[in-house]
Amino acid sequence: MKTGGAPAARGETPPLPSGAAARLSADAGCRRGLLALAGLLVAALGGAGCGGEPETIGREVLENATFLTLEGGEITLSEGTTSQGNVQHELLLTADGDLDFDSDIDAVAVLAANRGRERFLTLHAVLRDDEEIRDVSARLIGDRIEVHRAEILEGVIQVSVRVRRSGDPVTVRPSVDRTPYFALTNRGLTSITLIDVAGREDAQADGAEAGNGTPGATRGAVPALYTNEWELESFDSGDGSANLRGLREPVLRFQAEPRDAADITGEVAGFAGCNRIFGSFRMHEAEALRFYGLTAMRKLCRERETDFEHRFLEALGAVRAFEVDGDRMTLALRGGTIRFRAGQRLASHAGDTTPDPRGATPDPPGAGAM
Repeated sequence: MKTGGAPAARGETPPLPSGAAARLSADAGCRRGLLALAGLLVAALGGAGCGGEPETIGREVLENATFLTLEGGEITLSEGTTSQGNVQHELLLTADGDLDFDSDIDAVAVLAANRGRERFLTLHAVLRDDEEIRDVSARLIGDRIEVHRAEILEGVIQVSVRVRRSGDPVTVRPSVDRTPYFALTNRGLTSITLIDVAGREDAQADGAEAGNGTPGATRGAVPALYTNEWELESFDSGDGSANLRGLREPVLRFQAEPRDAADITGEVAGFAGCNRIFGSFRMHEAEALRFYGLTAMRKLCRERETDFEHRFLEALGAVRAFEVDGDRMTLALRGGTIRFRAGQRLASHAGDTTPDPRGATPDPPGAGAM
């Protein structure tokens, strides 16, 4: 993934609206263009660059762009920095990639706000829309941490940071490497958990432990909730069954580190027919189940996919109980049910001794992280 660098421009130089302009560096044989800032919107040269490749936004443009602040205001950088009161803002790094699946190349930017001894790092999602770019969401990454790299892959933002050990005072230099993940969802920039399925070798090794499940006993089968991927089999939200024909199969993946068998919390990720989804869950007394903060990425979907995704997320938000019976899971909501069948083993549980509810070696993995 490219970080920084100036994009190639094409076509005639457009007339400049009022505001500051940023000069774009062009590849050999390409013309130079100008960008102009107007509030949060920056007029940008759309279309492809030299060679027909999608045009990137580039660091030089972002060094003179307008960004959101966590307090709800705006700042406009000049050559990568600006001052606002007693706060010094600076652009640290950038990365290019498609955040909203519209084939335009968007960008993320990491900014630092220096306030005396404090140094707050923020992540920003910058979208390209035809001939404009704008910062649509900002969120805090951390205080006085180090950030070394950012990249966008299939809409997921990966940030390489270095943080302090738990219990270290803020005056201690960060020494622990971390890789948090984010995605631009319908809730803005969202911290997400990637939940992978097991690789073929892990799945085959894990298959030796399979076949010892206890069908029909919810309490005994509870670990299967977060050891396997769950593939949607039928969906009735109470106002009629959904037609799944022609839809890419929705799935759910759970991740938890149980500390108390009576009360388990964790993360959930999956696919809702068009977009990847993320959220958290709480399971109580091995029967009650609730989802929280469910959100989807921002891919533009066909009308039927959009309608189904909306109904699916709405139904998941109304779930109050669940039951695992062998290789089947049922989520219960008022007036409806959502039924799943056990799929591939999850990577976080490959090789453990928890029985596979299907009693067989998982299939080879399909998609990767969720």
